[in-house]
Amino acid sequence: MPLYRTLINRTLIPCLVSAMALLAAAMLPASASDRQSAAITAVGSLISDVEAMLETPDADRDTRHGAITALLDTHFAMDSIAAFSTGPYWRAATPDERETYKSVFRDVLVGTILNNFDQLNGLTYTPGKATPKGDKFVIVSGKFTDVTGARPPVAVNWRVLTRTGKPVQLFDIEIENLSLLVTQRQENVAVIRKNKGQFGALITAMQTRLSTQ
Repeated sequence: MPLYRTLINRTLIPCLVSAMALLAAAMLPASASDRQSAAITAVGSLISDVEAMLETPDADRDTRHGAITALLDTHFAMDSIAAFSTGPYWRAATPDERETYKSVFRDVLVGTILNNFDQLNGLTYTPGKATPKGDKFVIVSGKFTDVTGARPPVAVNWRVLTRTGKPVQLFDIEIENLSLLVTQRQENVAVIRKNKGQFGALITAMQTRLSTQ
């Protein structure tokens, strides 16, 4: 056998296989306990980034807007969230409608968070347990507490995606057992149905909402 083939068979191929195995392990925890740990880490990373933003209260609006956008893109499965938020109408939407919706939906979320971000001041987060839900999700519980005592504690559940071959990312937030994503989906579906199933009507409604933020 030629030398180069020997090197490929004995050196390069095993290295490539090892590298692919390591990548797969990094992207998806193998066991339920690993998935739980990864989900807790994902939530903790989000909380750390939010706390870092709160430490710069004098940041201007544009700077904070960019930071919140990066926060969503890094920690949340935005494409999956956008698709879920439109219910059965996502399949009927054209590729251009999907891309336009994903963009305006993201901008609306950023604007909503930006306008309410200061309400996070004075809150501390206490993590709870993590519970696997099927093959794709882990629910991580936690609690926000106002250090001044002015606001009552708020229970929160983070629904975290742990999919094969995908980064571990957040999918939904439940506040006092109320799903923010399911609520948004219900509102979106109502808009589309009111407009005879026209997906474009939802985009227009989102654009109108964005213009008022």
